[in-house]
Amino acid sequence: MPLLVLAVLGLFGWFLYVNIEFYDETEDSSWSIRALTNPYFAAQVFMTRSGIETIDVESLGRLDQLTSVGTLFFSDDNQVQSPRQLQQVMDWLDVGGNVIYSASSVGHDDDLLLAEFEIEVDWADYDDKDKSDDKPFSETMREYNRQLEEGKTREEIAQSLVDNEISITRVTFGDDIGDLEVAFENSRVLSHPSFDDANHDSKHTPFSWSASDHGVHMMQFELGSGLLTIVSDPQIWTSYKIDRHDHAFLLWLLSAEDGDFAILRSVVRDTLWTLIKRNASELLIAGIVLLMLWIWRSAYRFGRLQPRDQSRTRALGEHFSTVSHYLWHRRYGDYLIKPLRQQVLRRASLTLPEFSRAQPERQNELLAERCELNIATISRAFSQQDFNETTFVQTVRLLKRIEHLL
Repeated sequence: MPLLVLAVLGLFGWFLYVNIEFYDETEDSSWSIRALTNPYFAAQVFMTRSGIETIDVESLGRLDQLTSVGTLFFSDDNQVQSPRQLQQVMDWLDVGGNVIYSASSVGHDDDLLLAEFEIEVDWADYDDKDKSDDKPFSETMREYNRQLEEGKTREEIAQSLVDNEISITRVTFGDDIGDLEVAFENSRVLSHPSFDDANHDSKHTPFSWSASDHGVHMMQFELGSGLLTIVSDPQIWTSYKIDRHDHAFLLWLLSAEDGDFAILRSVVRDTLWTLIKRNASELLIAGIVLLMLWIWRSAYRFGRLQPRDQSRTRALGEHFSTVSHYLWHRRYGDYLIKPLRQQVLRRASLTLPEFSRAQPERQNELLAERCELNIATISRAFSQQDFNETTFVQTVRLLKRIEHLL
């Protein structure tokens, strides 16, 4: 019996095995956040795998602290704009530093390093025969959709659309290495006065330069024990283009044999919210708890409403009595008796025709005639005075009598 069970189980397992189809599937998870925020991330990975450590540098202020760096790559243009920064770079080159510098075709007059080496950046001149015919927009979109259906990424399609406008620049490194093919952007080219005038007296003259059909795209200078390489298009080493032609190999050849590889670029910093979550999570939790406690303290209590205890409430008459005693002790007698005086005057206006239009003296005479009281008594009932308990009670009684007689 046990052998039969084992045989059935083995037969069932063999049946499952022969009917299972094994296959490999690759999913494109797109670029990571680090790769999206750092356009030279692929270059850093390549240099690290080549045995050269790479670091990020945010400003030239740390140049004196970079003792282990052999090559400094200026990925952004116009980064030397003060005499102090220029002197820092010149001193670093003089003691043996290696610099790869990016030139810009816009606003290069403000770049002191380019001015020091008398380098100008111009737009390339195109011949009419080299210009490609402009395609209609509809044809371009059809080509774009066709390449999307073939599985190409948007970056690959964008690059293929401009491949026809790029001419190859050959960079020569001697017989041991040979020529390298580099696809610099043709729109910007470099120039130096020594190219047009061999007798030009210049402090710095390039000993090597590389050009395409449109102009010079890379030149090199020796300064002291250091080497300065100026390129017109640093985009060849971004993550989009470093895998094309010999771009990666050129970057490796231009780097120094000793020391680290530092990239000076504008770093995209994390938001304040991200920094708080990463470095002050306890403070964030404490703030949330404090906010909840404040809301709990300020909000209405939930639950069943309890009936109010009426035994602890004060009667209306007791309230009036308490307020009156409070005002009396602070010598506000006139304020207490004022409503009664106004009531008497209002009744007199209704019963005596001339009362509302008469002067105060005439009003006292009318009240005296109607109530058969002398004028002095009437005046005392409506005059301001410093009341005591006796005079206050007498005045109240007098006003009540006048009201009754009216």
